[in-house]
Amino acid sequence: MWYYQSKKDDSEIMDKLTALAESYPTRGFDEYYYKIRREGLKWNRKRVLRV
Repeated sequence: MWYYQSKKDDSEIMDKLTALAESYPTRGFDEYYYKIRREGLKWNRKRVLRV
């Protein structure tokens, strides 16, 4: 049986979200996403939410 393996590399997004979660542990996803967008990173909301 063959299963699809994704070739997506989300390590940069994971690192950024981890850093934000350590800096602001009481905030939620929306706050992290808005901070990412304010920094000029054009990551899609669904992509960030998937990670």
